[in-house]
Amino acid sequence: MIKLDGTVQVGRPEERIGAHVKGENTNSIGICYIGGVETDGRTPKDTMTIAQELAMFDLIHALRMRYGMIPVHGHNEYAAKACPSFVVLEKYPTINDDVPKSDKP
Repeated sequence: MIKLDGTVQVGRPEERIGAHVKGENTNSIGICYIGGVETDGRTPKDTMTIAQELAMFDLIHALRMRYGMIPVHGHNEYAAKACPSFVVLEKYPTINDDVPKSDKP
């Protein structure tokens, strides 16, 4: 989990199967950030701070150093959910460019 100030707080250990995307937990690692909603607490909105974005890229880089060029996807690609309140490939169009084609959806 990435806090507003960019601090990364570890939840479930990577070696344990997550509970973040039904049917996709076995071969994935969930990353979440605090925010993603309007001030009403319900309406989806990309509220990621610069500190959160920097922490996200650092975390993705660290995970790719451990696991190879794994693809990055939003929860909203697998379920009828708004999170992360943006479309990953629209916000970061080159994030999966170096991922082998067999690993892309």
